Amino acid sequence: MNSDETNQQPEQQRQRRHHHHKHHRKGWTVTKVILVILGVLILAGGAFAAKVYYDVNQTAKTVYKTKGKTQNKRKANQSVTLNKKTPFSILLLGTDTGELGRTYKGRTDTMILATVNPATKQTNMLSIARDSRVPIVGYGQTAKINAAYAYGGIPMAVNTVQAFLNVPVDYYVLMNMKGLEQLVDAVGGVTVNNDLDFTESGHHFPVGSVTMNGEEALAFSRMRYEDSRGDFGRQLRQQEVIKAVLKKSANISMVSNYNKFLQVLENNMQTNLTLKDMVNIQQNYGDAMNFKTQQLKGTGQMIDGQSFQVMDSTEVSKMSTLLRTQLALD
Repeated sequence: MNSDETNQQPEQQRQRRHHHHKHHRKGWTVTKVILVILGVLILAGGAFAAKVYYDVNQTAKTVYKTKGKTQNKRKANQSVTLNKKTPFSILLLGTDTGELGRTYKGRTDTMILATVNPATKQTNMLSIARDSRVPIVGYGQTAKINAAYAYGGIPMAVNTVQAFLNVPVDYYVLMNMKGLEQLVDAVGGVTVNNDLDFTESGHHFPVGSVTMNGEEALAFSRMRYEDSRGDFGRQLRQQEVIKAVLKKSANISMVSNYNKFLQVLENNMQTNLTLKDMVNIQQNYGDAMNFKTQQLKGTGQMIDGQSFQVMDSTEVSKMSTLLRTQLALD
């Protein structure tokens, strides 16, 4: 057992104690935010753009971290080559740490698997319910899928998602709650269109256009108990916040404040995408920027005192087939 695994044992013990719905929406990823900033600033030209490129490159190096020892779900002839427009997948993970006094490793309460295919000119974004009851690969037990990261970091989270959906996870992006709050503040606040009147953490959000700072945006994106859509409604609000951040970051007024934005990414994000990967995606996958958001829903059940989403095997199989087709694997 290596030192990382040893250090994770107390965390594992704490964690143990302690239909497809489609919407046509613009997609979002933290990496796309970086690309938008990079594109806007390079267009500015001159020495300033060169300095910005250097800073963005340094940020990319800082946030880079490999997937670790994961099970390869691709055959040798199916390897991803981004400059040849190979369809690929990216797992977007949001942890429940970094805010509200939480400093432990945490669970990935937000899990979205995006499959990108420039040939079909489509990107599917599958929201995975955090309470999905699945076998945790490498842990030896069945538990909520959001616990995989807490028990074994990125490798266990990736392996568990791969086994659950029978698809490869090529890339990942991980960000914590504090990062979301700070990103919103870094761009000077965001405005979203809210479809549900509710109050969360002392903040009231009426129906219609709502402008929020970072603290308010975090509360807005976390609420789920007053929403009949549950986790799915919360995931839609998270997407609204990130899309608003993306819109603000693309504004030329962000040029003078880009260092603050990059610092937030350095402090709160990690990914196995290099800057070269990001540039390749920007250059070669523009045709795939037609986004569909989906969710694999289960049946709520209480098992051993815990609330789970139990997935229908037929529905999981259908989703797996769709994803594998999108990745041109079958």
